[in-house]
Amino acid sequence: MNKATKGAIAAAAAGVLLLGGAGSYALWSDSQTAPGGTVTAGELRLVPVNTGQWTEVSTTGSVAPGPIADISAFKMVPGDVLEYDASYTVAASGNNLTATISASQDSIARTNISATDTPVTVTSKIGTTDIANNAVTSADNGKTVAVKVRLEFLSTTTGLNGQNGSVGLTNFKIDLTQTRS
Repeated sequence: MNKATKGAIAAAAAGVLLLGGAGSYALWSDSQTAPGGTVTAGELRLVPVNTGQWTEVSTTGSVAPGPIADISAFKMVPGDVLEYDASYTVAASGNNLTATISASQDSIARTNISATDTPVTVTSKIGTTDIANNAVTSADNGKTVAVKVRLEFLSTTTGLNGQNGSVGLTNFKIDLTQTRS
């Protein structure tokens, strides 16, 4: 047998030994089981308690304040104030969970009238207590929240601004959005 063949056989044998684990290079390692369990996700949602109601609450004008039977038939003019009242049960569970109740601005479709002239604001209560900044936490889980959305056609609207415009509320939504600070 020639030297090249012997060298190839020796190299192959060394490779087999290394691959087999005998004589391989290794560093020490160890592992221990850590205490644990299954981590589950919480929940955040609003469950309607009643069907909301739009009400005309303006204190001036020729129409007395009261419920609006068909919001689509209401013709707003500067100075009008409408309110939407609805109640929801809060489903909020999770460590570090905080969320804010708001009116979804994306669900309000304005045509030929500005959001500046028709602002929307939201307030909320649990029982008789106002909810600061409309913020709920997991401590509010299962509680009923009264939500009031106020839509104003500002009396400071000038000229012909907003005439024949519309504020589309067909897809109007109340949002409960997690916040993280």
